[in-house]
Amino acid sequence: MRQIEKYNIFERSIKGPEPSTTNVKVDFTGTFRKEDKEVNIKGFYNGNGEYLVRFMPDEEGIWHYELILNASEEIRESGDFECFRETANNHGPVIVNGMNFQYADGTRYIPFGTTLYAWIHQPMQLIEKTIETLSQSPFNKVRMCVFPKSFMYNNNDPELFPFEKDEAGNWDVNLPNYEFWEHLENQLTALLHLGIEADLILFHPYDRWGFANLSREDNLTYLDYCVRRLGAFRNIWWSLANEYDLVFNKNEEDWESFGKFISSEDPYHHLLSNHNCLKVYDASKQWITHCSIQTNSVQKTKMFRDQYKKPVLIDECKYEGNIEPSWGNISGFEMVHRFWTVMVLGGYCTHGETFHRDDEVLWWAKGGELHGESVNRIAFLKNIISELEGDIQPDKATFDVNPNDPSIKEKLDSVEMNPFAKALFSLEPVELSEFMYGFSSVFSGRHDDKYMIKYLGRECLCFTELELPENGEEYSIEVIDIWEMTRETVLDKGKGKVRVNLPGKEGIAVIATRNK
Repeated sequence: MRQIEKYNIFERSIKGPEPSTTNVKVDFTGTFRKEDKEVNIKGFYNGNGEYLVRFMPDEEGIWHYELILNASEEIRESGDFECFRETANNHGPVIVNGMNFQYADGTRYIPFGTTLYAWIHQPMQLIEKTIETLSQSPFNKVRMCVFPKSFMYNNNDPELFPFEKDEAGNWDVNLPNYEFWEHLENQLTALLHLGIEADLILFHPYDRWGFANLSREDNLTYLDYCVRRLGAFRNIWWSLANEYDLVFNKNEEDWESFGKFISSEDPYHHLLSNHNCLKVYDASKQWITHCSIQTNSVQKTKMFRDQYKKPVLIDECKYEGNIEPSWGNISGFEMVHRFWTVMVLGGYCTHGETFHRDDEVLWWAKGGELHGESVNRIAFLKNIISELEGDIQPDKATFDVNPNDPSIKEKLDSVEMNPFAKALFSLEPVELSEFMYGFSSVFSGRHDDKYMIKYLGRECLCFTELELPENGEEYSIEVIDIWEMTRETVLDKGKGKVRVNLPGKEGIAVIATRNK
């Protein structure tokens, strides 16, 4: 009997006649049963008379399967396989756990992503170099496009496209280019072996080939093939778009139909989001699992958490680099600073790199090698966060105060509030919000009473104070330099109100961890 590791892909194929109308919406199904559990999977056509079905088992034991083509009693196959326990780094697909993430087996997952929009559309030598670079990096999530991208530093035509063309020279979504899809699967598998999640971008506006102008019906056919063919990969996330609000030929009804289609058709319910340029997409929709946000104002991370009650990924916070556009020339320190800010506010941040090169091979678009200074510091942060017991819960910030709260009015009329605070809370709500989000730069978070983390950002303080529990366990206090990557324990047994001396420079964090 064939054996398949839990959360791996069980694949079977049968031979049959060529589809008569569409090579996508084929009537090929697999039914998988284990005791009282039954899962129905849509298969796909792979050319040359071959039909494939892929299934990701999520329970150990004996599974029975039955494959049927065109509802015909003559073309069918049945059998059994044994699913055994996952091993090594196989923890299953990533799922949402409240405001955070975890693997299906319960293991904590902390996304540290990077952006590689068109890396699969490059020559194989460059693709292999990208995989090598990723294998030595801290990144465990990659944002990447299905369609090729046409943009600055990304002007080459790929060797393969997702579809064939019809006689009139238009893309025919009912005729997948099987060589392209196999190529995409190979790269997804390479990421899987590295323990990297593939945040697969399904649409984007940077197009000169006509993919952005497909009709809604054609787009749904394309999505149908994506789900049928790729859904069994445990490391898949679905991102409806990169910058959905710049894809001008699609409206709200389109995005709603695409999101609901994937949510209903994906039997594994992989993570699903929609990324913005200017207007943040409404992540309160039931089919959206988490926020994927582009913003320069990373200090709003907690605001997005509070608004949508879902995990927040700041998937684009500008890129470390030196190219002319403002989105592509922040310093390495600024990138690391933004990572720390987002993390302490209870979110997750995504890296990108855009250093000018004469060969136009920029990491953010094509991959290759990394040249910036932030990656090692992001790895340093990853190690620190991974050591902490439990996910960060951001503390209430000054700008969380509701200026319409009656207690604020009482304080305004009292002598308790200093002149600055009195003037501040006399502002209109919009004015107050705008001021506070630009003013605040010190953030703190904790996980119950297990630890407290305070990030001082751009402040150059000679000391700070921590409010630790007066009673109970004592705390070990570290001062961390996020750029120099140093950790110094300054107090072994702290409790109550503690003063911590600091070096008076930017990029300092303080962590108090409860002694065991």
